[in-house]
Amino acid sequence: MTDLLNKFSKAAKAVSSSKTPMWECVKQAYVDHLSDISTDNLPEEIQIFYDSVKLRVKSVDTLGHIDNDEASYIANDIMYMADVIRSGSRKS
Repeated sequence: MTDLLNKFSKAAKAVSSSKTPMWECVKQAYVDHLSDISTDNLPEEIQIFYDSVKLRVKSVDTLGHIDNDEASYIANDIMYMADVIRSGSRKS
């Protein structure tokens, strides 16, 4: 759980950056911190969110860009998953 906590904490920090466009923050958060996570290693309540983020980020790679609204939705999903991981680690 500690590895997941570190990865999601770093991803949440990356999407919170105001120095770069939202899509770039989301893409970097996924590529740098979340892309090597197996869905099976996640708490059940966030597996669908993770799969959705993964699908949206990977599908955009071929298009190259998404608008700020979609990037914000993805960022919110990443923040939510980080919160779930954090709350789960406090229970352990």
